[in-house]
Amino acid sequence: MEPQQNVPLQGAAYPTKYRRNHPRSKNGCLTCRGKRKKCDETKPNCNACVRSAQSCVWPPDSSQKQESQNGPAASSHAASTAELRWQIEQRAEKFGAGREKTKSAVMEPGLAMFTPLNIQIFKRFFFDWATSADVTAGYTMSWFASLPQIYAKTTVDSVTHKSINALANASYGQRFNSSQALRNATRWYGEAIHMLKDKMLCIVDSAQYCDVMDSIVLLGIYESLMDESIALEGSWVSHTSGASILLSIRGQEKILKSAPEFQVSVISFLQMIYSGMLTGQAPPMSWESVHLLALPKVPHFYTHIELMYQSTCLCAEWRTALLADEGDENFERLAEIATRALLLDKKLAEWTQSVPPSVRYTVESISIESQPGWSLPLLTGTWTPSNSHVYPSLMIKILWRFCWMIRVILNQVLLFTHDILEKRDATTNPLTSHKAEIETNISSNIDLICESCVSTFVNIGKKDPENSRAQDVPSLLGYLTLHVLPTMGLCLEQVKLRLSNCDLSGRRDWVARMRHFLRVNFGIAKGATAIPPSSIGKLPILIWGLPQKLPSGK
Repeated sequence: MEPQQNVPLQGAAYPTKYRRNHPRSKNGCLTCRGKRKKCDETKPNCNACVRSAQSCVWPPDSSQKQESQNGPAASSHAASTAELRWQIEQRAEKFGAGREKTKSAVMEPGLAMFTPLNIQIFKRFFFDWATSADVTAGYTMSWFASLPQIYAKTTVDSVTHKSINALANASYGQRFNSSQALRNATRWYGEAIHMLKDKMLCIVDSAQYCDVMDSIVLLGIYESLMDESIALEGSWVSHTSGASILLSIRGQEKILKSAPEFQVSVISFLQMIYSGMLTGQAPPMSWESVHLLALPKVPHFYTHIELMYQSTCLCAEWRTALLADEGDENFERLAEIATRALLLDKKLAEWTQSVPPSVRYTVESISIESQPGWSLPLLTGTWTPSNSHVYPSLMIKILWRFCWMIRVILNQVLLFTHDILEKRDATTNPLTSHKAEIETNISSNIDLICESCVSTFVNIGKKDPENSRAQDVPSLLGYLTLHVLPTMGLCLEQVKLRLSNCDLSGRRDWVARMRHFLRVNFGIAKGATAIPPSSIGKLPILIWGLPQKLPSGK
């Protein structure tokens, strides 16, 4: 190519403006090539992209050369980026678009366009949700590890394809403040929801079941990220209910015959239990019809899931009793439910002591000096977690978190029920002798949840404090942290503990700082709940959606 000074400047908008005396590079970044601009080939971000605030994306062959320069984050997903590009190119050829048309983003409508922004979005999506969050080990997380294969097998007109695009764009748009990605996410979400209504009515084989269930889980995550809260009236709950119905219709025997069906069904099964705990609604199916999904051959896992299921059923019964008319019979029922809740909480405590060493976590003290600056807001303040945890796998971490969260909910409602029964007749209150223990359980389990949440970021930051960045934390870990915040936040707002060594205000402040941390670093902005507080008095677990009038014992 001849120097630029010998090329006629026909059509130049500003012909008097100084132009540099060197040709455009053929080896520049994809962003500059797509805009037909000069690229100075500075890696990882060229000056043209820095000046224009664009994402600087390089071809796969170049990204392999810069692995040693860009640090562990780039090295971990360089291979997945090359694989993604190959997949998109192959699918483009099926629709009659050649390799050059693919690079020019001239593709069939609906196909993920091969543009710098889309490459960046999907590279980040697989890093955030599939390849970099320890999802390969464990029954409950294996579905996330399969997302690249699920996407590669989808057709352009499938509901799963549209759902993955919706979540990928939403996750990227929120975290990196990309208005274009958020607009794309809204469009993809609308198309997916429109298709999902029809697809749910015509499931006849395993492929169709997986297509619909994958989509429901993906759209449920989308709703969790985009909605103002995870609450009773949220779309996330609607998606979870729909998945539960399909799971019941399909049947556990058929599900266990297919690995893809099992992976997505386990995710839906656990979300069903979690949703029931938050909303006070009983699971739509019996334990016998789904217990095989809890893997009876793995005792510690099976026992944990069974206790979770029993807790959800008890909470639904509890909520019904709280809504019933006042009377001697109803107060006796409340006392009987509270007695069963004490026994269930004891079983959960025994589970924590009986698990095998392979399921236990290690407690480590937190050293602020060894942490990067981005994690310090979680480690400084009036109150901070005393320790961090190291878990064998992400699945084990989630098991422990759910155990502690369920115990917080049970003990909070026990404390609330104690006050109701105390006003009615203190002499027959079965919880009188347990009140101090109940308050201690609330405080200790909230502290354990906080330690578990902060360990996610502490363990990543301490590996390389000088070069570690918040962007190195996969969004999946932030999403899983989000799940326990409403329970802790609402509990700390509602309870009044008489423990002398329990700083409730400090813990409330820390939970607020964690929510702010997720908003700043992950783009996840959530309130505690969208249901307004009662004008009559405090309510146990606001996300149960209890009405204003409750039994008072008067």
